Amino acid sequence: MVEVTRETKYMDLLNEYPLLKTDLVRLNPKFTFLVTQMGKISLWEANLKEVSEKAKMNVDDTVNLFKDLIDSY
Repeated sequence: MVEVTRETKYMDLLNEYPLLKTDLVRLNPKFTFLVTQMGKISLWEANLKEVSEKAKMNVDDTVNLFKDLIDSY
């Protein structure tokens, strides 16, 4: 299990929990960029802090959203 913090790499989470990408978009449209080709390329090495900046969200809210989703699996 991958620990979820602001420094956690998005792709590490996605590799462990492939449903994250579509579930995030379903819960919050701000994450639509995650399913675009450019999003896949630009976020390959991104951590959750960078993902939250891209979504224009508070980093703690983003981390909590990821944690909540992962806990639901």
